[in-house]
Amino acid sequence: MADIWLLVQALVERGLIYSLVVLGVYITSRIIKFDDLTVEGSFGLGGALGVAGLLWGLHPALTMFIALCAGACAGLITGLLHTTLRINNLISGIVVTTGLFSINLKIAGANATIIGQQTIFDMVPASLSTYKFLPILIVIAMVAIYGMRIMLNTEIGYLIRAVGDNPQMLTNLGKNIHHYKITALVLGNMLTACAGALFAHYVGYFSIWASVGILVSALAGLILAELIGPGIGISLVLGSIIYQAIITTTFELELAQEWNKLVTAVLIVVLLAIKSYTATKTRK
Repeated sequence: MADIWLLVQALVERGLIYSLVVLGVYITSRIIKFDDLTVEGSFGLGGALGVAGLLWGLHPALTMFIALCAGACAGLITGLLHTTLRINNLISGIVVTTGLFSINLKIAGANATIIGQQTIFDMVPASLSTYKFLPILIVIAMVAIYGMRIMLNTEIGYLIRAVGDNPQMLTNLGKNIHHYKITALVLGNMLTACAGALFAHYVGYFSIWASVGILVSALAGLILAELIGPGIGISLVLGSIIYQAIITTTFELELAQEWNKLVTAVLIVVLLAIKSYTATKTRK
């Protein structure tokens, strides 16, 4: 029974971390209709800075702030490449992610451990030591999700929504579409970089390959979340947790780890088929 509880706890913890990536992808993919491949680079950037910052002797909270700022810069560069140089959105993301791979290697190397270093999770009071990770992860995930929900219901939020729904309205209002598109990319990559730093603090190490496939995983979690409920809410966390449970099941079935990406790819196809069928049935 204890082993099952530990497994469930681990699934919830990882789900909470990856829900930030799912939220970031929701902002770019669903709200402004921008397929942002910067995600893999910004997740790795957050992880690299989260680990390197601790090794440099910085306070754990400061490393999280630096990761947020770095993620914002990654989103800003992608946005500028797309809006200023008129580069295709997919190519813009690929260019930034490719460049970040080298930057991440320079910051933290191919692998780096933080064993013995105080992480963000060591700031939890001793009375909650049994649940070392959950309190901070729940607070961060809920602040991010509901903070973003509130922001999108402000004037700026409605203008960001208009980028994907009705860009002509922004033009009619005399607003610059590019400014709001870049703002959304900055927000999405800030969340992703934060998740990368949290993940590095959570597992206790950084690997240059940890971010490979993170976009596909986030999309799978997002599709699951949309099947549970629309919009920004607890469904994003649930979708992320369910995806983690599916991947964990492959381990329990003793499926070789190299098949995980194929499982994810097949899962996305199945989920998209279910979503398409559900949408068609609803319209009828």
